[in-house]
Amino acid sequence: MKHSKTLLAAALGLLVASSMPAQADNHGDKVNNYVKDSNGAVVTDSNGDCVRTYDMTDERLEECGYGSMEVVVEKSPEMVEVAVVESGEVLESVVVENIQFAFDSAELTAQSKTMLDDAVTRLAPYKELIRAQTTRVTVTGHTDSTGPEDYNQGLSERRANAVADYMANSLGVDRARMQVSGEGESNPIADNATREGRAKNRRAEIDVIQK
Repeated sequence: MKHSKTLLAAALGLLVASSMPAQADNHGDKVNNYVKDSNGAVVTDSNGDCVRTYDMTDERLEECGYGSMEVVVEKSPEMVEVAVVESGEVLESVVVENIQFAFDSAELTAQSKTMLDDAVTRLAPYKELIRAQTTRVTVTGHTDSTGPEDYNQGLSERRANAVADYMANSLGVDRARMQVSGEGESNPIADNATREGRAKNRRAEIDVIQK
């Protein structure tokens, strides 16, 4: 009877050990050891889990839930082609607000021409640099938000070209040396909900940029 109690205690001890999760030892990075059969294979329970003992081991078996060691190879960053953006120092920037044109037209009014004459005066010191092609002149047209967006885009381009034509003639420089673009209603500088704001947004921006 005493022998039976000893066997029962041993069996209960093995059952408790098999249900224990693998834990790290306080004295090192160790886990509970495995029960192996006479062939050295790990014994598993009915759930397929590895049966454990109370002693500890450094061995971490993949079949007992420890992932295989993966070697992580850092990839070199891919070479990305970066578009070269033309840039340079802005020598002079003129914003002509409330550019006036004939209704639904790109024809400059007399008032607008007077306003552009003031801009020409500011750009006059750079005339020889423009002619020598050591600088470039950009003209960007803008509109308010009145009307369809697509229409305003085209209108801003036509009006920017009208401003560039007038500026080139007044400065006596080659029109082909001026870069013209339009941004439609996409870049307002004031509130389009007010008359004053819309007037500010109907503008031309003229920049002299050192190459």
